[in-house]
Amino acid sequence: MKLSRIHLLIGVSVIVIATVGFIKLRTGAGHEVKSDAPAYKEMTVQYGDFDITVTASGTVKPIDRVEIKSKASGRIEELAIEVGDFVKKGALISRLDQKDERAELEQAKANLDIAEAELKQAQHTYDRRDQLHARGLVSEEELGQIELSLATAKGKLLQAKTALERAQESFAESIVKAPIDGIILQKYVEEGQIIASGVNNVGGGTPIADIADMRSVYIEAGIDEIDIGKIQPGQEAIVMAEAYPQKRFKGTIVRLAPEARVEQNVTLFDVIIEVENAEGLLKSGMNATVEISIVNKENVLLVPTIALQPPKGRGKPTLRTVLLKHGSKFQPQEVEIGLTSFKDAEVISGLKEGDVVGVPMTSRLKTESDRMEQRIRERTSFGVTGGQQSQPQSQQSSQQQRPQQ
Repeated sequence: MKLSRIHLLIGVSVIVIATVGFIKLRTGAGHEVKSDAPAYKEMTVQYGDFDITVTASGTVKPIDRVEIKSKASGRIEELAIEVGDFVKKGALISRLDQKDERAELEQAKANLDIAEAELKQAQHTYDRRDQLHARGLVSEEELGQIELSLATAKGKLLQAKTALERAQESFAESIVKAPIDGIILQKYVEEGQIIASGVNNVGGGTPIADIADMRSVYIEAGIDEIDIGKIQPGQEAIVMAEAYPQKRFKGTIVRLAPEARVEQNVTLFDVIIEVENAEGLLKSGMNATVEISIVNKENVLLVPTIALQPPKGRGKPTLRTVLLKHGSKFQPQEVEIGLTSFKDAEVISGLKEGDVVGVPMTSRLKTESDRMEQRIRERTSFGVTGGQQSQPQSQQSSQQQRPQQ
């Protein structure tokens, strides 16, 4: 029994010695060193360029996109375009079957010839009867009938001319030409297909192709309502297309949408940026990023925004507090700031170039680490539970058995 107690005491002693040694290694030379002084990230106040930029995503769209339709109905005999072709204004797009239109045109020409001949005859008859009427050889009633025939002939001639003009228009409308200079973006029909008139058809007719002048394009981008008040027509913008990540296109804001749209619970206003596209690199439908510079000031004294803290008391809304380094210590310093961004703030007064400001490096992760270390220390402190000291089991057993001796 005594031998078992000795073995137990030896085991407990070994545990105590190992635990004390572990604590010494963690705290250093057996003394616990705990520093409440926070660590600081040091940042230098320096001169630089202050820039506030609004960024948005958008899509490349042509400024003048025209849907081409035919005024006439019929079967397409010739289609002279393919997608991607550049065509000049007046160039042939398609030609419809012109048999009916040609027949109507020929008939109108013949009717005009007949009407001209009838008018000539009516005019000749009127001139002769008018001379006879002057001699008293033709009555007033007969001369009136001749005048009526002359007026009728003149009316028929006018109708024939109008019919001829309409027949000529119908014949011309069966030939579809490009309304502008541009690139064929889409083609909707093929040769041999029968199409409906875009004028006489209730459904709007059959589209033949889409054409657009791509020498100038526009980007339609959604700007957050927070930033829209800083943007005005006429401002310059930089456009970057995903297809050309190293190239920058210069654009100009030409229009702001008067009404917002909501996308994924974010209120946006569409902004139209016109971009010169002389090289034709920007294609319709390309994704692009727009950067609009709101503020751009050069050689400004800047302090990192993260270093700014609210002033201790009430004062000017431009006043802030920073922790300024003096020797090895950081002391509060009041500064006045101007323009601010997420990154930097313009220094008006209170700091100079080369000053070092500090940002306390206290984080949630560090706090949790300190708590965990404290719990480990408490558990490794032998015989301490809840702040009360407990007796070793060997001593407790000895005390319990003493009355029995």
